[in-house]
Amino acid sequence: MAKSRLRSANVTEVSALARTLATRVIRELEGHQVTVLCESDEVSDFALSLGCAVAFSAAPGLNESVQGFYESVTTMYDRITVVHADLADPVGLRHYQPKAELGIVTDQQGLGTNVLSVPTGVGFRFQFGEASLRLHQAEATRLRLSCEVLAEGPWIHDVDLPEDLP
Repeated sequence: MAKSRLRSANVTEVSALARTLATRVIRELEGHQVTVLCESDEVSDFALSLGCAVAFSAAPGLNESVQGFYESVTTMYDRITVVHADLADPVGLRHYQPKAELGIVTDQQGLGTNVLSVPTGVGFRFQFGEASLRLHQAEATRLRLSCEVLAEGPWIHDVDLPEDLP
């Protein structure tokens, strides 16, 4: 069901495109612990074939799923970075280290969040979706975390609409 806006625009081979984009992101992150959050065996098999760990979630949405994962690993890691699998060009992402406590890479519209790097153990609440950049910045303010927003570069380009296609 990934990429519903592309499917509703009658773009063909959306599943293959989603796999290609995700593969590029995962391969770019080689050398890092990569865990794919999913709710299907098909996505799990795909992630495992690329050497990723898998975390199944029965949560009703992305925010609940990421929140549950974040809370479950807070004693294992100092930081997690949530990366959407639909980046058009993830090159260099393996080197991303925000200079602030919270790092956000926005989308090309400057409204969403394509990459979010968060310290664990601070009670962060994930708010992906419409206007998530503003909501994540407000969460940083609530938690008194310094925040860096990247609004330029290749990682701001995600593939949601036909005009986003590479």
